[in-house]
Amino acid sequence: MTKREELVVATAGVTLKEANDILQRSKKGKLPIVNDSDELVAIIARTDLKKNRDYPLASKDPRKQLLCGAAIGTREDDKYRLDLLVQAGVDMVVLDSSQGNSVYQINMIHYIKQKYPELQVVGGNVVTAAQAKNLIDAGWMACGRPPGDLGVQGGRVRAALRRARHRRTEAIQTVGHVVKALSLGASTVMMGSLLAATTEAPGEVLSSRTVCGSRSTGDKVKVAQGVSGSVQDKGSIHKF
Repeated sequence: MTKREELVVATAGVTLKEANDILQRSKKGKLPIVNDSDELVAIIARTDLKKNRDYPLASKDPRKQLLCGAAIGTREDDKYRLDLLVQAGVDMVVLDSSQGNSVYQINMIHYIKQKYPELQVVGGNVVTAAQAKNLIDAGWMACGRPPGDLGVQGGRVRAALRRARHRRTEAIQTVGHVVKALSLGASTVMMGSLLAATTEAPGEVLSSRTVCGSRSTGDKVKVAQGVSGSVQDKGSIHKF
């Protein structure tokens, strides 16, 4: 273990640029940040510099920290989870619901915007302008789209997307779906189906990639926990 007097440290309040300069000069892998009592309050790693260089378009807040979102449901006990997430510094919450135009989701959006007016909320799914308006009136930020053919549902999706301030579509299964969604007016796409079974995705590799997990959708419906399935291995995400 390195002795304290041999450690290269920076004091709390140091700027990110100053800390980076210290790391480069010292050629150390990590730089502890200490307060006036010599207590550790933060740490900067050389890998952070490398990631900042390799991923310059990563979504970060003004403090250069990665943005973080989390999912919550629409039940009463999810309000407690919401409080814990806000205390932990979450940047946005996603309402996990199979039907966006429901009284449960609308009531939850009202609750969130009244208690945490600055917190961004992603809701859905909706497919019509009328459904989108109901959620926007409650303080909604973005919309989603249920699985289906973007070509067939294009008119309805476009109408719903026009209503939302920040627009996203999901059920993206191919690169072509991304192009269609952006053409219809989406500003963000969710690519769970597209990225599932890539080399970087979690899951055991058998003859195909098996993904195990749990899911709870809808406002009152629970899906069996630990449901597993197998999908064909797609290789590395970098090929996309």
